[in-house]
Amino acid sequence: MPSIGFGTSEVKDKEIIVQAVCEANYRHIDTAKMYQNEDVVGDALLECFEKGIKREEIFVTTKIFNESYSDPVSTLKGSLQRLKLDYVDMYLIHWGYNEIDESGKSLKKIPMYKLWAGLEECVEQGLTKHIGLSNFNVQLILDMFSYCKIQPACNQIELHPFLQQPDLVKFCQSKEIVITAYSPLSAPGRSSGGVTGGSALENEVIKDIADSKGKTPAQIALAWNINRNVVVIPKCSSLKRAQENYQAVEIDLSQEEMGRISEIDKDERIFDPKNWKLALNVPYFK
Repeated sequence: MPSIGFGTSEVKDKEIIVQAVCEANYRHIDTAKMYQNEDVVGDALLECFEKGIKREEIFVTTKIFNESYSDPVSTLKGSLQRLKLDYVDMYLIHWGYNEIDESGKSLKKIPMYKLWAGLEECVEQGLTKHIGLSNFNVQLILDMFSYCKIQPACNQIELHPFLQQPDLVKFCQSKEIVITAYSPLSAPGRSSGGVTGGSALENEVIKDIADSKGKTPAQIALAWNINRNVVVIPKCSSLKRAQENYQAVEIDLSQEEMGRISEIDKDERIFDPKNWKLALNVPYFK
């Protein structure tokens, strides 16, 4: 999995995806059934292939959401049809909870061991090369180790300078589970949510390090995660920003600079299940 990817949540324009791949050199594209844009990603990838990019050069991730947990194989086949691909490189469980109604009552009760067996079947059928998780904590992962035949290869979690989750990162890396950071810039394009003080791009420590290196705050925030062996999947709407973000893979931060950023951790989430009426039973705790 390339250390930087192009996130496509809320991306509806295929042109920026084509530019990210063909002009900014991204080789990792992240999408999900819940984003409702797999068809857009598929059209973009098809255009990239027509321009000479080979399928095996692109690492594609998509995810299954809770309304489809009863049939992962058919769900992935549907995603592949929209993506216009024969396989994806990574298939993730988007959130570790079942579908519930507004009262909190479960509409479908699919045990995690059955859901994971369905993802393993996707591997066996050649629909995906790897399977993994998103928004899973240590307890849920340890539980999975008791029944999985194929170990999860990835855990995609919210991870940025204001939500660093060092214990979860250390645990997953000790188990050879790749950590992928979504919202690695603390989602500057949306409300700051539960994060006080606004975007990480406005943080004085990050801005100071950026100024000292002649880099942008976004590049420093991304490099901080990359320097601790975390994959990042920022999204953006312009080729210039995509190119700037990609250059973060070339930035080495000193231990002193990494330490300064570690001190701004607020342990606060932008995407907090406590604020979602339909996700009151999300086990997002540490």
